[in-house]
Formats: sequence, C-alpha cells, structure tokens
Amino acid sequence: MKTTIHRESYTQKFYQKLGYLFYSIASADRRISNQELDALQQVIQEDWINIDDNTDAYGTDAAYQIQIIFDFLNEKDYNSESAYSIFNRYFKEHITLFTDDVIDRIFHSSNRIADSLNGRNKSELQALARLHMLLGKERHIV
Repeated sequence: MKTTIHRESYTQKFYQKLGYLFYSIASADRRISNQELDALQQVIQEDWINIDDNTDAYGTDAAYQIQIIFDFLNEKDYNSESAYSIFNRYFKEHITLFTDDVIDRIFHSSNRIADSLNGRNKSELQALARLHMLLGKERHIV
C-alpha cells in the first residue's frame, strides 16, 4: 500500500469517518486491546499517510484524524454500532471518494486491526462481513 494518490485530495472529514469505521471494527467485541491500538497506528502510517498531501491547520497530515477520532471514541466508550452507522452514512453520501484503491486500503486496514489480537473473533468477523457487503467484497482484495 505504498502508492501515493495525487488526483484526489481527501478532507479531514473523510479521515475522521475512517476513524469511526476502524473504531467500530476494533470495538466490535466491546473492548480495544493495546495490539489493536498498535495496529491502528501502523495502518495509518502504511496505508493512509501517503494517500495525499492534505494537512490540517497545524500542518499535520490529515490522515492523523483517524487516530484522533478513534481515541476520542475509545475514551467515550462509544457504541460500535453507532460508529459503524456514521461511516455507513458517510460512505453512501460520498461514494465517489471511494475508489478501488481506497476500498482496498480500507479492507487491508480493517483486516489488520481485526487480526491484531489473536486473530479475528466472531464479533470482528461479523463486522468485517458487514463492511465487505457495504463496500462490495467481490471486486476487492480480502
């Protein structure tokens, strides 16, 4: 996932909604492990930092909005279903942002987060299956 995309610039809101999604995957079993937090940091670095050159008002890569939202939701013990619903709504309203490359990155990141603590449990498998249904599993790398 090292390809940089220059044709599209993703907003802070886009990355924030990814934070909701990744939180919903990690918290599907109602707990977030240190391994899942580490995996999140790794996928941000490996899958999202290089997607564009967008920064926030402080010059920080906008992809860090993923971590900011994830941490906020975790601190508030936010409901996994509600977090997923927020991403689902955003996806449907902004479907043109979700190119094949972006969807592949989402699948890759989600799978790494779910796999980070002793593999996937039943709750995480259900969350991943629902995500695959939403994004169109058959067209993308699983």
